[in-house]
Parts: sequence; C-alpha cells; structure tokens
Amino acid sequence: MRTELQNFDLNLLLAFETLFIERGVTRAGNVLGITQAAMSNTLRRLRTIFNDPLFIKEGNRMEPTALALELSGPIGDALKEMRQILEVESFNPKKSRTIFRIGLVDYSAAILLPPLLERLKVTGPHISLDLVDIGGEDEARFLESGEVDLIFSRFQDVTHKESLIRLYEMRYVCLYRPGHPLIVNGELTLDTFLKADHVHYYPQGMVTTVVDEALAQVGKSRRIVARLFSLSLVPFIVNGSDMLAIVPDGVAQCVAGPLHLSIAPVPVETPLLRLAVAWHARTENSAGHVWLRQQVLSVLGQGKDDQ
Repeated sequence: MRTELQNFDLNLLLAFETLFIERGVTRAGNVLGITQAAMSNTLRRLRTIFNDPLFIKEGNRMEPTALALELSGPIGDALKEMRQILEVESFNPKKSRTIFRIGLVDYSAAILLPPLLERLKVTGPHISLDLVDIGGEDEARFLESGEVDLIFSRFQDVTHKESLIRLYEMRYVCLYRPGHPLIVNGELTLDTFLKADHVHYYPQGMVTTVVDEALAQVGKSRRIVARLFSLSLVPFIVNGSDMLAIVPDGVAQCVAGPLHLSIAPVPVETPLLRLAVAWHARTENSAGHVWLRQQVLSVLGQGKDDQ
C-alpha cells in the first residue's frame, strides 16, 4: 500500500514511538491522552500502512517485530527533528506541563530527588518527573529505547554511545546507631567491623559488593544477615538494631541527620563510587531536555544556576 506524504497522518509516527516505548496499547493511550479503543484503532492503521503487525502481544507487553525495530530509529530521528523545530520558541519551563523520565537507582535517587523536586517548584512548577528504576547491568538500554530521558547513575554503566558528564566520586562509609555496643568513641576498627552483623542493599543484578571483594583480598569476610532490594530500608534497619550498613557517603549525609545515625569510615580500602549524568544523542539539542539537564546538574553542584 503506497501512502503519499500529503495524505499521511503524522500523529501516527508519535503513536508508533509511544507504543515502542510503552510496549502496551493501554499505557500508550494513557500517555497520548486517548482511549484504549482509539489507540487500538491507531495501531490497526499503522499495521495497514506498513503491512506488518509491528507489535505482537507477549505476556502483558507488546513486543516490536523486526520491521518495528528497523523503523524505530528513523521515526525517532524524524520526531526528534520536529520537536527541536517546535521547541526552539515554544518551551517555557514556567508554563510547560512536560513529564520528564529520569532513570535512577536507589542511591542516586536519595542524592538527586530532594533538591531537584524543591528546585522544580520554582523553575518548572507544572513539570512532573516519572522516575524509572534502572538497576541492573544494562542501564544504557533505557536511553536507547527512549524509556528514560536522562540517567543519573554510575558512569561505568553507561556506554560510549551516550552523551554524558562525569560528575564526582563518593567514598563508601559505614552507618551505625549511636550507642552501638561494639563501637567506642566513634572508632570503627576492622576487628569490630567483622564482629558486627551487617545489612546491605543489592541493586538488581548485583551478586557481590566492593566491600566484600576488598575484604576477600585480605582474607577476611563479614556476616551479612539481611540482603535488601531497596536502599531506603537500610537506614531504618540500622536505626533500630545493632547492624552496620555500608552506603555511599552522599546517601549517608542525606539520612544520618534525620534518623540520628552516626557515620564512620570503612576500615578497609574500597574503590570509589563514580557518578555521571547521561542522555541519548537524540535529545542533545532539544530545548526541554537541555533545560532538564541544567536543573539536574545545578542541584548536583555541577552546572550554572540558570533558571
């Protein structure tokens, strides 16, 4: 079926991109603000135009066909160019109701979100954030697929295909409750560290930790009695027990005060945690995305404080 450009509904390209990102008719319809029936009809039109199913239901997701995967790049590029043309004059953060998607893991969320949300109250009062857990070994795929607009995570988890700004390094520290029976005058020795019970956060895909790898190099090991899927639970467990927890220094500074916890250096040398902000090249010059990156970098102390 041949379709002339003048007869082609360009909204179908936006629908295709949304389906490719959301992998579901209902979810795509919600994003576009149309009913499930209307979204299903749009998918039928796309299938007719391209003479291909494009998206096939597998479980609770609509997975792209080979042709849809092939089309995703050119369609994404075309929409990127159109958005850049429209956003040059139209993006106004004070009035915009854009929903930006930020990919985070627990420790980076604790550092970024409180100051960023406070900043957006002033700089983008109607802008919303959709936060996506990207924990795992292939975080960059979230940028490639368009599931997120920006990632704040360990820079070693982002490939060379993405644009990124390396930020700062954080050391790991130990959280404990004041009055811990094994820690006297705030001095945490290696012997005390090994005698204590530990709780540790394991992001998706993590099977070991830099602390345990460092201990193994000197022939030591610690007792981890709780392996948690969420970093947010760790300080509360430490607060109500005699367990110790190793967390990045930036996270420790966020939670120690409100929860009345103490911080001590880890009594074994560990690698530093290196953080970066990353985004896909297709959003490099998009006015809204440029503004978002400025806000993120500013609250992380890495950018100009332009609003």
